[in-house]
Amino acid sequence: MSFFSFLGFIPTISSTVFKHYTEGPPKKSWDLKFHLTIAMIKGSDLFSKIPIEQAQEQFDKYNMVKTPPNITIKDVILDEEYRQKSQTYLEKILKQYDDVFDERWKDPNDKGLHGEWMYINEKTSETDNVVLYLHGGGFYVGSSKSARSITQKFVELTDSRVFAPNYRLSPQSQFPAALCDCIAAYVYLINPGQNAGFESIIPKRIILAGESAGGNLVFATLLSLRDAGLPLPAGAIVLSPKVDLTQSMPSRWNSEIDKVDYIPSGMDFLTKLPSSPAMDEYFVNAKALADKIALKNTTIVSHPSFTEVPRFQLYCANEALAIPYVRQVYQSRIKKFNSNCT
Repeated sequence: MSFFSFLGFIPTISSTVFKHYTEGPPKKSWDLKFHLTIAMIKGSDLFSKIPIEQAQEQFDKYNMVKTPPNITIKDVILDEEYRQKSQTYLEKILKQYDDVFDERWKDPNDKGLHGEWMYINEKTSETDNVVLYLHGGGFYVGSSKSARSITQKFVELTDSRVFAPNYRLSPQSQFPAALCDCIAAYVYLINPGQNAGFESIIPKRIILAGESAGGNLVFATLLSLRDAGLPLPAGAIVLSPKVDLTQSMPSRWNSEIDKVDYIPSGMDFLTKLPSSPAMDEYFVNAKALADKIALKNTTIVSHPSFTEVPRFQLYCANEALAIPYVRQVYQSRIKKFNSNCT
């Protein structure tokens, strides 16, 4: 954060410190550092006043932590073969939903699937347990860097290595692009190529974990692995998973929750975002997808309420919100795992 940017936060910092010691924090468990972090994020331009490309870039800076000297971070770029394998699996299990997808998810327009390994310096054995960590960020911000405060804890407390992929974000990429990348990361672990630098990791030595949107992707990945007939991991850990993209749960409309949550409330998020190359392209593509859905007259997953309001998710069209790989709340299928993934 630049000096001039910091100056803009002085009123927020001052008022937050005053409230913290006079009225107490919104939650008793919040220390001053956490209270200030939430207040600064809520008071920033991250969610509505700056171009989404800039928000994606700046989000990491809010969450960066210093890496201890005993921890190694190794950046990697996965071979495109992993995405291709993942795409093949997804095309089969998602075939019935094709009419509500933007087909561009099949053509990654990036520099490859990046990710990072994190491990204690002495713990580089190929027999170690591995946590496949999927970062949060509402599907449109976040990366392995922004998740380091969490992944470092996994490394330190679980005696495991962590691999965190930088899956494709919205609005540049639509569902199931992010899911495709998460499955690709799992395939990379259990069936690495000759140049990966490690031997195949036994699925029962892998734990999937993620927070917020990453928690959603954990469930979506598990469902996809099972439905594609791939071996399941040992288990899964989710932290505040974003599993209801219809925004229909009572807490979404509770003003008391707004006091402790920096996620914007309401359903007009898209209308508040400023124009930018990514958003301009998104609206063009969203209109084309809406026309395609109308032409197909699809009723596969539609519910009347989904079509009565304008599109309100960057991640997917309203007509896709009930797909079990998108919205897992109320999905009884999640309970039917023959492992610890429940």
